[in-house]
Order: sequence, then structure tokens, then C-alpha cells
Amino acid sequence: MLVNSAAAARPRTRRFGLRAAGTLLLLAALALLAPHLGSGTELVRLRHALLLGPDLAPGQDWAPPALPADFRAESVVPSPYFLQVAKTLGLDVLPDDWARAVAISRHLLGSAAELNGGAVQHDLQHTHRAIVTRGDGYCGDFVRVFSAIAGAAGMTVRPWAFSFDGFGGHGHIWVEVWNRQARRWQLVDVFQNYYFTDGSDEPLSALALRSALSTGSPMLRLHPLHDGVPPGWAEEPKAWDYLRRGLPQWYAPWGNNVFAVDQAPSTRWFAGVVRPLEQLGAVVTGVQPPIRVLADEANRSERVALQGVRQRLLAAAALGAVGAALWVSWLLLRLRGRRAQQRHGSPGGDGSGWPRIALVGPLPPPSGGMANQCEQLLQLLRAEGAPVNFVRTNAPAWPTWVERVPLLRAAWRLPPYLWRLWRGLAQVDVAHVFANSGWAWHLLAMPALRIARWHGVPAVVNYRGGLAGDFLARAPAHVWRDLAAASIVTPSAFLQRVFRRYDLTAQIVPNVVDLSRFQPRPWQAPGTAPHLVVARHLEKIYDIPTALRAYALLRARWPQARLTIAGSGPELAALQALAAELGVADGVAFVGRIDNADMPALYAQADLTLNPTTADNMPISILESLASGVPVVSTDAGGIPDLVCDGETAMLVPVGNAPALAAAARAVLADPVLAQRLRANGLAEVAQYAWPQVRERWRQVYWSACRAAPALQSTTQTGAAQ
Repeated sequence: MLVNSAAAARPRTRRFGLRAAGTLLLLAALALLAPHLGSGTELVRLRHALLLGPDLAPGQDWAPPALPADFRAESVVPSPYFLQVAKTLGLDVLPDDWARAVAISRHLLGSAAELNGGAVQHDLQHTHRAIVTRGDGYCGDFVRVFSAIAGAAGMTVRPWAFSFDGFGGHGHIWVEVWNRQARRWQLVDVFQNYYFTDGSDEPLSALALRSALSTGSPMLRLHPLHDGVPPGWAEEPKAWDYLRRGLPQWYAPWGNNVFAVDQAPSTRWFAGVVRPLEQLGAVVTGVQPPIRVLADEANRSERVALQGVRQRLLAAAALGAVGAALWVSWLLLRLRGRRAQQRHGSPGGDGSGWPRIALVGPLPPPSGGMANQCEQLLQLLRAEGAPVNFVRTNAPAWPTWVERVPLLRAAWRLPPYLWRLWRGLAQVDVAHVFANSGWAWHLLAMPALRIARWHGVPAVVNYRGGLAGDFLARAPAHVWRDLAAASIVTPSAFLQRVFRRYDLTAQIVPNVVDLSRFQPRPWQAPGTAPHLVVARHLEKIYDIPTALRAYALLRARWPQARLTIAGSGPELAALQALAAELGVADGVAFVGRIDNADMPALYAQADLTLNPTTADNMPISILESLASGVPVVSTDAGGIPDLVCDGETAMLVPVGNAPALAAAARAVLADPVLAQRLRANGLAEVAQYAWPQVRERWRQVYWSACRAAPALQSTTQTGAAQ
């Protein structure tokens, strides 16, 4: 009895340790944030740190219509209210955008009997009414409403701001208007009732004003926007002193999407309550524009300090996420003792012919081989009537800004993912876990396998990815234990050979292609303007530059040839620059990520698919091209030679060889006999990947795993004991 009591006490101690550690981490996170929670100024600094983007270099500027890729341009149609305001002001009949800017300024400055100041805590429409009827509003309120009216009039604006306290809450914000007729930016300080000139009658831009202030130009002048309203400073020297003191701490709120921010649900929830909560709501839902500090030697220390605040904020978020994960782990362990009694019934007892399955994997977006396969398999299994619990590994994080911080994103997603795993694997017969190499194994696959073990559920590891060999060569011991305790399934003979090298047995179940989605068009010659398609993520492993170089070579033969690159990723800017450098940007369309449901339409317009990847296993893009009757020219990376036969079902070339890729593409486009042979053979080859064939393989895998469950559980328990 004494031994049993001691054994019973150990789990309780462990659970208490998890809870205590989680509490300490949450308190540590709060301690990091505490200095910034005591005042509105510090909350603004915290917001700026959270929104901090890359520095603006001196002299860096842009002009419409060429907006920077990361600038949060307005994407929401102006509200009817502000369209009516713009119409009432007669902005459409004024000669230019500067006249419109002055008219909007006078409307905001001169409608109320007097200007009272004070922040308006409400949405755009109520803020506009408070300004024009009561004279309420701070500079930020005036800029928001000015931007809304200007946007309703079809104008482009951008805000600028400066600070006096290290980019905290003491400072000023104003707005710049792009004068389409004069093709220049012009600054409007609507709150202080000023605009600025320097030796001419032309209003200055923000950067021109800053330059004139920095050099002490003697010709610098300020002018009232509305003669009937007193300026913000009764004494002009005080205005100049105010502006010069703010010179070292200029920054740009990087966006003009005032309607998108105003209409965001989180903004609406907190509007009229507390301004910091309202702004936090816009930040966490990803609609609040970032800020970019204008880098200057004079503000180096302030920039470093703001970066420090950002690091503390991210550290606090990470500590909080890990602390929450420990609390969830403690709760899971509390529930562990009840799991065995909750399982009931026998496998396949519902009459569907399938065991109860937990499918653990990603969904688009982003689109990719694993996500698309998981989505298709989920839909097809459910269409078969199979009882499936689905646990998504890449569920969107909330708040949405977490998605942009990789390490924080992983930590933040972990607690809800663990909870979904615990619930999703509680009453099933087999767990099907999509897995690949690297951190994805440790953060996603390993927790699923361990929780399946706790529930006594056999696991099928559906391993994917062309880098499996490198991963297994460096894998720690716990990876081998998890693999040995599961049934391993790969989609190709290539990966099967990789596992065999490490004395691991893997079955092959190929990727499934839902042929009903693809309707091959009748073959026709590509003519003088062949259309080439690349459907891969814009990442280095897929070597899109080689496809661009091959396309540039093909343009010598077909000047009107087009290249569509369907995918998103971090290499977009570099690839666009390379297309321009090669002189082919006019023929290249970067269309971004295309939903899986829309891919058949893309292939239906293609004459040839290029696959320039450097490492791969069994790319879905090749199978979908074959199913669409589109010839394929690919590198011979990884498992691709197991998927297609060179010269029969596709053309294969060495990795990284743009001339070879171009030559093979040229051969297909110029030779109708070769193109039709590839097309016919490809359509015949891809038939083996149809669902009726693949379905029976998965059914056999699941039932085999269920029958082997006692042996697998015995192996698992031995490994756990070790």
C-alpha cells in the first residue's frame, strides 16, 4: 500500500509542477509588459513596437500608382456616408487634388463654432460628426476623417507622424495628398490649420518640409488652410520650434486603409469603449498599418530602444504561450485517467466499412502538396461515409498578427493544437498523421503520435517531403521510437527506399488525384503564343529562377510566349526583379496563390507545365498537369523519375540547368507528335492515382494498423518505459 501510495503521488507532483511552471511563465510575461501598461503614452509605445516594420532610409520615397508591396492601401469601398460628404462638398468639380485637399480641410476646420480638441472615441462616421458639429477631435481624428473623405473622392493620401518621447504617445500626425494633376505629394496639417511653402507658391511635401527644416531654409513659410479659423499656434515662432523639436523622430504609418480599420469587427467591438482596446483590436486582426521609422543618426538610440520594447513584447508573448501550453498539458494529464473508459464500440461498428479515423494534417492556405492532399483525402473519405475526426495542424492563429512572427506563431498555436489533438483522438480506431521533416515533425507530428499513444490508438505516419533522407540522418532517438511504433506510409518508391536505408519498412499509397475535377481539352498546337505554367511555392527549394531563365531563352523562338507562375512565398520580390533583369517581365504573370478548386481552370489554359524543383518527392502539380492533358517538363529531382518516365510521360532534365529545361520545352512545343505522345501517355499513367484505386489501399492500411494495434501498443509502452 505504501508503494502504491507513492506511485499515485508522483503524477500529482508532476501535474503540480506543470501548473506551477505555467503560472510562473505567465507572471514573467506580465512582468515584461508591466512598465508599458501604466499610461496612455506607454501603450502607444507598445503599439508602435508591435507594429514596427523596416526602417525608412533617408531619401526613400514612392509615388502612385506604384505603391509599395507592404503598404496597407485601402481595400474597402468607401461608405455611402462619406461618398455623400464628398458629393456635398463638390469635390468632383474642383480643378485638382490640392483644391480638394483645401476644401476638405476647410470643411473640417470651419463647420463647428469653435475647436475644442479632445480625442473622439468612436467610428469614422461619428468622429466626423463630432468634428464638424462640436469641434471635437485630436490630430489623429482629423487625419482619419480627412483620409476617409479624400478616399471617397478617389484621392490617394498617406499619413506622416513625429514624436517627442521615443516614439511614444507625445507627438503629432498629419496627412499628405498625392496631387495627380501636379504629380507630387503635398502636405496638409489640417489639425493645426497649416500648409508649407519654400520660396514658391507650391505646397511642400512632408519630406521636402523636413529637409527645409533641417537645413534652416530662410524661405520656409507656413500658410493657413482656412483664413476664418485661428491657426494651431497663436505665435508663429512656437510653431517652428515645435516642428524642429520633432525632426529626429519622424515615422510613417504605412497605410491609408481607414475604412478597412473602421469596419473590422474587432474595431467595432471596442469603439466607444477605450481607445487602446480599439486600436489593439485593429492590430490583432491584422488591419492596422505597420509603422516605418525614418532612420536618422539622431534617432539611433530611440530606434534601438523601440526595438528593445518589441523584443520584450515578443518575449512576453512567447513566455505567455509556453505558460499556457504548460497549463493545457496539466489539464490533459488530469483528463488522461478518463480516456480508456470513454472509448466504446468496435472498429467499423457504424457499418461504413471503415474504422473510425482521426486525420491530422494541414489545409490550404497555403496551397501545397501536403495541404492539398489532406484536403482531398478528407473530402473523399467523408464522401465515402467514413467516420473521420479532423485535426488541422495549421489552423489560423488569433490574433492574426501572430502569423507574421514565425517562432511566436509556433508557440502560440501549440496549446489549442494540443487540445484539438486530445479531443480528436479520444474515440477513434486509428490516427492518420501527415508528417514531413524538420521542425514540423517535432511541433506537429510528434505531439499527435504521443497523444495517440496515450489514447491507445494505433498511428499511421503518412511521411512526405523530398528532404526525408537528411532529416533521418540527423534524427534523435525519440524520432526512431515514434516511427518504429507506427505504420509508415509514403506516396512514392523514392521515399520507401529512403526509409529502407534506415531499416524502416514503409508501404506505398500514392497521392490521389480527383480526376473528376479535370477535363482535358482537345489537343491543339500552341501556335505563336504558347502558355507555360509553373505551379510551385516561391521558395528557393523550387528554383523558380531556372524556370524564368528557361522562359527567357524560349522567348527568342516565341516572342509572344506567356509564363504564369502560380504560387506565393518569400522569393516574390527577387523573382520579379529577375524577370525585369532578363527583359521578360511583360510576359510573366505572378498570380499568387490559387485555390485548389481553381487549379483545373489554370491547367485548361496551359500548353506546357514547367517544374524546376531541386528536391521533391511526388509533386501534385505534375499529376494534375497529366490529368489535365498538359505536357510536363521537369527536373529529375528526388522521386520524380519514379513518378514519370523520361520521353514517355514527361521530359526530364538535370536540376538547375536552364538551357536544358528550355531545350526540352522547345522540343515539346515544336513537335506535335512528341506533345501528343506525352499527353496520351500522361493521361493513361495518371489513371492509377484516381480515388477508386487509392481508396482501397488506404482502407487496407487502416485495417492493418487496427489489427496490429496490440503489438504496436506493446512496442510503444516499451519505448515509453525506456
